Amino acid sequence: MSAFKALNVESDNESEDEIDNTKEIQIEEALKLYQAALKYHSEGPRSFDKAAEAYKALFESEIFTYPEALSEYGRHELYGDSLEFDSIFQDDSETGPVQLAGGNESAPNTLPQILHLAYKNHGQFLLELTQHRIRQHGVSEQEAAPRILAALNYFAEALDKDDADLDLWSRTASVGALLRSRRITRFCLEAVLDGDDELFDSILRLPGLEEGFAAHQLKELVSKMEDDLSLAQAPLSSLKRKRLPEILKQRLNPYAFSPLPSEIGTIEPPPPSTVRAQSVLSPTTWDWAGLGEAILRFFMAVQGGFVEAPPGSGMRITMPSDVPVEEDSLQIEERPTEGNKIAQKPEGVVRSKKAPNNNCTSGDDGAPNMDGEDIVMGEGDQETALILRKENSGSATPQEPAPLQNRKRSTDSAGLPETAEGGRSRSKRIRARESIMDGVTGPDTAAQTLAKQMEDKLNPAVLADQYLFEIVNDIFSKMDVEGLGSPKVLRDMLTKLPFEAISDEGSVNNAAKDMYMAIQSGDPKIAGVLLPNETVDLGGMSRQAGLDAFLGYAKSGISQACSKPTLGSEKMVSFAQVVNSGWFSIREVAFSWAEALLVPGSLSSPGADGESKRSSYMCHRWTEDLKRNLVQIIVNFDEFIYEQLRDRVSQLNSRILEGQVKAGRCRISERDAGRIEMIETLFELHLDVYSLIKHPHSGVDPDTQTLQSDRLERWASLAREVMQLRTECNIDVDCDELALRHIWASIFHMNVIEHIRPEYLIAAMEELKTIFRKNGEPTIEMQNNAVMPELSVAAVDRELARISMKDFFLRVFDQDEKDPVTVIESLEPILESMQYVDSSGEQGDQANDDSESRRSSTVARRSSDSQPDGTSASRPSALHEMRRFLDTASVSLRLSLWQRLREAYETIEYPPKVVSCYLRSIETLVSEFKSSIGEDPPPSERHLKLMSRLRVIDEMLVKILNIMKNDKAAFDCLTYEHLQSSMSAVSRLLRIMAAGNVYEDMLRAGLVTAPRFEGCPSSTFVSITGRLHDMQLRAWILQYLLLKEGIHQNPEAYPTPSEDLFEYFRHVHYATGIRGFCHAANRTFLKLAKDEVLRMDDYVDGNTRDVELSQILYDLYGLKTFINSLECHEFGTSPEILEKKTATQLLPFILQQARKINIKDLLKSELRSTIEKVHGALGRAKLNDDISFNRKLILAYLKSPINPMALFQCYKGIGTLSTKHIPAQSAEAASIGWYFLMGNLSLNKFRSQKKTTAGPTEDIDVARAFFMQELEYTIDRWETWYRLGQAYDAHIEDAVSWTAEKLNNNNSVELINLQRSAIHCYTMAVACVERDGPVAPPMAAKVSELYTDFGNRVYASSREPFSMHGFKFRDNESKFYSSQDTHIVYQKLPWIPLSDYRAWKFASALFNKAIAGNPDKWWNWFMRAKCMWKMHRANIEALEPRLQGSVPTAEDVLDEIVHAIHALPGKKDKRDPILEPHYKLVSIVHKMVLSREMDVEMGWHWLKHTPYSENIGEPESLEVWDTHILAILKSLRNADKSGWHHRMVSRVAHVIYGDSSSDEHLARAAKLELCQQMFTKTMTIQVWKPEHERPGRHFVFTTRYTGFFVQLLVQTNDRTNLEMLAKRVRKKPHEFFEHTKLWGELCLSYLKLLRRAGKIPEGYEDTVFKALGNEEFQARANMVETWTQSPTSEHLVLDILREAIELKRLNNGLMKPLLIDDLIGDTYAMLYATVGPTLDPSQHLSQPTSVPPAVPASVTSVMQLDGPADALQRAHSPFGVFHSDQQRNVHPEPISRPRAKGVGRREIARRAEACVAKPVLPMPPSTPSMPIRSPTKTHVQVMIPRLTGFDATPSDANRLSHLQVTSHSGTMTGPSSATNVESSAPASIQDSADDESELSELDDQEVSEILGEPAEETVVMKPLFPNLSTNKIKSEDAGNLAGGSRRGSVVSTGGTSA
Repeated sequence: MSAFKALNVESDNESEDEIDNTKEIQIEEALKLYQAALKYHSEGPRSFDKAAEAYKALFESEIFTYPEALSEYGRHELYGDSLEFDSIFQDDSETGPVQLAGGNESAPNTLPQILHLAYKNHGQFLLELTQHRIRQHGVSEQEAAPRILAALNYFAEALDKDDADLDLWSRTASVGALLRSRRITRFCLEAVLDGDDELFDSILRLPGLEEGFAAHQLKELVSKMEDDLSLAQAPLSSLKRKRLPEILKQRLNPYAFSPLPSEIGTIEPPPPSTVRAQSVLSPTTWDWAGLGEAILRFFMAVQGGFVEAPPGSGMRITMPSDVPVEEDSLQIEERPTEGNKIAQKPEGVVRSKKAPNNNCTSGDDGAPNMDGEDIVMGEGDQETALILRKENSGSATPQEPAPLQNRKRSTDSAGLPETAEGGRSRSKRIRARESIMDGVTGPDTAAQTLAKQMEDKLNPAVLADQYLFEIVNDIFSKMDVEGLGSPKVLRDMLTKLPFEAISDEGSVNNAAKDMYMAIQSGDPKIAGVLLPNETVDLGGMSRQAGLDAFLGYAKSGISQACSKPTLGSEKMVSFAQVVNSGWFSIREVAFSWAEALLVPGSLSSPGADGESKRSSYMCHRWTEDLKRNLVQIIVNFDEFIYEQLRDRVSQLNSRILEGQVKAGRCRISERDAGRIEMIETLFELHLDVYSLIKHPHSGVDPDTQTLQSDRLERWASLAREVMQLRTECNIDVDCDELALRHIWASIFHMNVIEHIRPEYLIAAMEELKTIFRKNGEPTIEMQNNAVMPELSVAAVDRELARISMKDFFLRVFDQDEKDPVTVIESLEPILESMQYVDSSGEQGDQANDDSESRRSSTVARRSSDSQPDGTSASRPSALHEMRRFLDTASVSLRLSLWQRLREAYETIEYPPKVVSCYLRSIETLVSEFKSSIGEDPPPSERHLKLMSRLRVIDEMLVKILNIMKNDKAAFDCLTYEHLQSSMSAVSRLLRIMAAGNVYEDMLRAGLVTAPRFEGCPSSTFVSITGRLHDMQLRAWILQYLLLKEGIHQNPEAYPTPSEDLFEYFRHVHYATGIRGFCHAANRTFLKLAKDEVLRMDDYVDGNTRDVELSQILYDLYGLKTFINSLECHEFGTSPEILEKKTATQLLPFILQQARKINIKDLLKSELRSTIEKVHGALGRAKLNDDISFNRKLILAYLKSPINPMALFQCYKGIGTLSTKHIPAQSAEAASIGWYFLMGNLSLNKFRSQKKTTAGPTEDIDVARAFFMQELEYTIDRWETWYRLGQAYDAHIEDAVSWTAEKLNNNNSVELINLQRSAIHCYTMAVACVERDGPVAPPMAAKVSELYTDFGNRVYASSREPFSMHGFKFRDNESKFYSSQDTHIVYQKLPWIPLSDYRAWKFASALFNKAIAGNPDKWWNWFMRAKCMWKMHRANIEALEPRLQGSVPTAEDVLDEIVHAIHALPGKKDKRDPILEPHYKLVSIVHKMVLSREMDVEMGWHWLKHTPYSENIGEPESLEVWDTHILAILKSLRNADKSGWHHRMVSRVAHVIYGDSSSDEHLARAAKLELCQQMFTKTMTIQVWKPEHERPGRHFVFTTRYTGFFVQLLVQTNDRTNLEMLAKRVRKKPHEFFEHTKLWGELCLSYLKLLRRAGKIPEGYEDTVFKALGNEEFQARANMVETWTQSPTSEHLVLDILREAIELKRLNNGLMKPLLIDDLIGDTYAMLYATVGPTLDPSQHLSQPTSVPPAVPASVTSVMQLDGPADALQRAHSPFGVFHSDQQRNVHPEPISRPRAKGVGRREIARRAEACVAKPVLPMPPSTPSMPIRSPTKTHVQVMIPRLTGFDATPSDANRLSHLQVTSHSGTMTGPSSATNVESSAPASIQDSADDESELSELDDQEVSEILGEPAEETVVMKPLFPNLSTNKIKSEDAGNLAGGSRRGSVVSTGGTSA
């Protein structure tokens, strides 16, 4: 109890801190921390970091260490039952396990509130932080799950403090939905509804909003969970069916990013993480064997398709918790107070939390644990939980409860009181559920429910057995064979308890009962009999078994006697850490695992002497599992391991060669030595494997043996190579251990080679023994190798003895088989007669008949065996004694005799009698089952004996089926009576096996429990039932084979054999399938059923046969070939890998199923995936010379030019290729049309895609490849050619539909080849069709489509944008011919290409053919009309005389269009009408009327055929014709709701514009029409491709419309829109056909418009500047330039100049800029002449401008002025900057003054560009000038010394030219030149250098100004043009000219670097 303390007594030992450390202060401090955290929290994401720190500080405060801060569950675990819950939050604390504070220090009422709000807001903060990170950083759900789970834990803590917070319950329900936990979500929703008891509070709240939302969500959730019981209770039962609006649901949802609680049932699992994925290796045991097994298991799963490893995924090894791991791999708890809580708990609690038991994962837990098992449970977790739940429920003895067992929803399960003061009572919903459950359950109701459930679960199996037994009994009765009996009798007998013995000796019911009881008993001995995989010795110790024992004697017992330690888990932790820290693939992990075991020093123990440098292979003893896993790894990863070591050997070889070249020899490093030993070890292991599987009775197929032999040879070669390298490097080392191992292994390798003679092998062994003796007779133990476990002289001697004695032992074991005929003659009469007596005795009614028959047979045999010469006088007595003995002999003895006889027949290789002996053995064993087992043997012995006999029968069944598989004549020796007896025996066996099915049915229905086999693994029962399933299916297979033979021998009894056999298969398949073992026995039954059903083509009901075959294929390979997916049954089979042979066998059936489905529907069906899977199993077809020849021939034909003669001959069926015949055996898939199906699927897949932009064309390429494979086999299938042509057409369409790049590339070679290929394909298809004769009605539609597509291709290739390029010859396709007269070789085209008129005529004929096949298709009429219209408009005079008569008339053309209109489909599905024929009719009639080819009345007569001319009056004259045409076009445009038909808009504009080119009003009207529909305000062209427009025409129309619109803009003087249009056209070169031509026309129109707008005449530049001097020009040009850069300056000519220069920049060389330059020059001249004279020189000189005053010859002007023709040559000279006379006269001479300079075009252009350039501020004086670069390689500087005079003389200039000084700097600056350079724009590098230059026009004054620069200034010349040799620099300083002194300057004249 609390200590008493007086208030007036102050203790001395109390410090100030202790007094202040009260709960009130701590709560106040915590409240401050809470307020700070809440403040940062409310500020949003920008303060989330501060909020996290504040919450961390809050939870580290003292109040969270109080017992009150713990949850009820935590307090109960800490304090146990001594805690009283009623006093937790009361003022007066009572005594308990912990001394609490006294009455003065009781916690105030705010403590629970602070705790509640702290947990609630922190959970809210975690959710908002997670949402922010998901939005900002794309965090995956898997990464966000821990934080969401932490928020859920905080909400749980908050609800523990205040469970009346309904808002928090709703939020917790949303978090539970976010975590996909139905249990948590439902619990929270129910908690919200618990507030109904609080009537007063519910009245004060908003009536029903929160509860109503929770109730609706709960009802939807419970409905999805199918909890009908809860739906029948209140309050869900009384809830009205009102659907809340979705907006209200979202508003009531606490978190917008969380799904609604009711949506938890439909939420998909989170997608896999997009980060780098890792696959997990989980060893079952923590040792090297377990890790190897995990590697193999993962690899096999990936190879089998059961696991899909992400691309580039790494591997990670999971380690047990007790294994020490690195610190960074530990997971840290996220909650800050979790560590404190755990620290306060007892040790047992913490320990139990780390290692929870099975009870912790029970499904009754109400809240998720920290690991999240209850939140996201995968398939494996569900299975584990189910197993644990069954184990817990089925356990007879209750287990000790674990500490965490109390974590459940209800309080009574935790041992707590139902309610605590201040807490809430249990939900009414829970209480109502308990009351209802208590009221419902009763004895009668439970019995009825149990019976109903039993009947429902057993009904499918009962019905299946009933159908099966009836069918089989009916079939067997026709052969007088005993049937299976009644399934009902059998089931009733087995389900009746207790069992009673049946006295009927002729029945196997007793054996069936023993079968049932044996399975139910759970006797471990039964598992020991059935489960071993060793082959049962059918007749005792056979001769082969004895021989095998002898041959294996030298290798037995050595590895078992090894004393070396067993390898466990040494260094596995380091290995796992290396793998986990890196990024290893599964192959790399396997290689590293093998390397750790085989490389010396990896796993060896350093403590042993000499063992530290040895491999685990040599110093450890491996377990069987480890050895097996290693062998499987080195076999499965052989390619990867070999390549890795092969590369390392190559590197070693290279290093050895380098070492030998450099130092003469090379030493092998320790690492390389380890690799060499690893290679040798792998060689030995592969030798071990091959030696074991090479045995003829090893059970390994020959292919596997051949593969292993190849591996062994490869590793032997590699081991020999590395040993040679080792010997070369270590010459001084004698035969060490590794060398001896290699020699031994090499000799044993020869032993397994078949062609090695024994003499050679013995000699090698003798030499090996000599080598061992020379090396001191060492003994090398290789305990892990079965072939060579010991290497010693004794081992050599043993091997030599085995080889030398082999012949002797073969003779010993072969002594009875020297004359197998003697054995047969002695045994067969006895056994057969005995069997005959047994069978006759069974059929007789009395036992006397049995004895008489036996006696008579004995006498007959005795008389027949006697010989007249007396040589066999003793035999009759011996036979007689044998018969007497066998009459009373046991079954085992008779089986031994049949075994001996069988071996004799096996010796002479007579399989029919071998099968007969096996069948007789089965009859013998089954006859024993018929005898009364009696009461003497106890049940356990009877069960064991029964199972052992069944095991022997199973082995016999396996042998019989193997013989039947390899020998089709295995039943040749079976008589009809033999068949009857054998089938009866198998029927009895099947009835016995059916007892096991009954037990499994009852177990599956839950009526019985699974037996537990003591001391055996938990999967023992599953293994036993699996073995029985295998046996049962083998018996059914044998019975079917016997039945088939019986039908063959007695066909009269079976009028419809296929129907009987099919029904047999069908019902056996269904009865075994619903039990889930139809795939047992290695799927032998399913494979046999597949082969047999495929051959049953005469079955009456083909649909039933196809469905059954589809089910077989689904069970066998997972192939879904059903037409109706609802017919598929899930039998729980695991699919097998489909092999090539099987896939080839299934092709006809799959093709048959595919033909039943439309190709468009086939793409969406499950059959498509089946087709792809089957095709993948076929593999790549093998090529031969004939197929390659055919392929080359077809490809050459497709690319060849089009011969017009071939086009017209295809009508007659003429057209083929000289391909070679391919046999059907060489191309099985192609012979039945498989590749055509695959190509058709790929083609339709591409064509069915709705594209909005260019995409990949892989599907077309795949389709073409498949069609080519089909044509390589045969070229006579027209549909293959047709589909290939469609593929090429689709490729053309994709190439020209999205961009005009290839069209503008002069119709690229690719497009030409595609057109040729398509036309060639269509030509061959038509030829094949015509050769085949009349087509059937179902194919007429396809043939019509062929002609339609052919006509479309020909017509499209003749029109723009293809323009007949596909029919023309390319430059390199002409051929060479030799003249017969002159013998001159000349080049000529092989034939005249097809003309456009002939192409239209040919296309018209094709459409005519299409119309004949499908007259209801409007497109054929429409296209034929277009062809005839082109022919009609052709130039008749240019045609050949014979073609002039074929020109169609106008009536012919219009008739075709009218037919097209009439053939249009009606309006369906609210789709837009087809307007193309209507528009074509209007367009053609309008053209004919305007061209006077037709009068108005006749034109209107034709227009009446379109319904869009209705309600429009008839035109009276030609003057009003346009108005009526516009009205019809308007009607058509109104019908075009989507606005796709652009041609009508263009036609309206052309009709408005007419033929007038001068009427501006019409132009404006046409422009307005185009602007409203086609051209936007920003000149964006909106022209869309209609549905029926040909590919590529879109760009043609775009170009036409743009050209017409440009014409309208020029005519209306719309410069603004024309400028925008020019920019649009220039930036989109791939959106216009013939873009370059369009751009040129646009530029010409634009220039014309600019000249007209500014009234600028051509050649005005020469008029103004031709006679103008340079100085005058420069003066006025500067003023003009200054004026143009003034913001207030405005002038029309200036605007024209700006637009012209902008056009030049926009042109960028696409069009030759000559005309643009002319306009720029003329415009500048106009500006110079008009504005220049009006400017005041004084004002413009005083104004500060960006351009300095004009200099007579600036740097740029000197470089850009025109000059004489030799200026360019002088410019490249070293002194080209001076005059040519200065170069010739080096000595000082008087310089003659040149003529006055003129104005060059470049200067004019520069000045014009400067006028429109933006002003640039002048640079400071220190800014360097533009350097001038010299072309010479050396950098030369000329020092100009200081002069005394103002002017420099020519002699000074000549003298200074010789003063050259090398400088270390390449740049020098001068302010004057800098200003000058900045003021002018540099000329383009692409400008022509042929213009005149003014370098030769410098006078003496200008030269002196060049030399007279200030001395302080350094001028650096940098070249503008790299090819300009020298430059002249002129700089001028106003101050220096006024009175400054001149000093020397440095001029750079050399160096080419910038």
